[in-house]
Amino acid sequence: MTTRATLPFWRKIYYVNPRFQGSIALLFAAVFAAGGGLFGVSVFLYLKHALRAASLHGHYIMGTPYEIVREGIAWRVFALFAGVSILGTAAAFFIIRLTERGLGRVIEVLRASAGGDLSTPTKAPGLAEIRRFGEQVDDIRAITLEQIREIRNEAASLAGGDGSLEDFRLRWDLLKQKLRKVAP
Repeated sequence: MTTRATLPFWRKIYYVNPRFQGSIALLFAAVFAAGGGLFGVSVFLYLKHALRAASLHGHYIMGTPYEIVREGIAWRVFALFAGVSILGTAAAFFIIRLTERGLGRVIEVLRASAGGDLSTPTKAPGLAEIRRFGEQVDDIRAITLEQIREIRNEAASLAGGDGSLEDFRLRWDLLKQKLRKVAP
């Protein structure tokens, strides 16, 4: 019997939050819907014209209706493939660019936070998910700033020297616990 410890490698499944996929899926769906709609209109107009012209000029030399419309349909299928591929690629690059801009801003803010600047707002541009992440970073930074203010006030109160030695020790221990929460 094989146990998990004896197996050399276990794959880990990573789930992607569906909220991250909504706007992107809508963008690609719009690309495909627009391509399909343009293709449908183009084929309809071409077939209407080609079959009418064939009926007016005499279609008796052609074996099937397919022979009448073969070339026009082939070019429109090619245009559909090329157009949707180009638009899909452009949409992917657009999404990548938005993601890079938003995450770049969040990374700048996190690096500034590591340097001690906790006051600069994130204001991450780009996708809604990245903006939400930036807001979460701002919320956490605000909590940290509030904890630092409490620690400063407590330290100033301790420096004032009012109270007994036992009270000072108790307050000093509480202050050290608060400090460990902010900077472990």
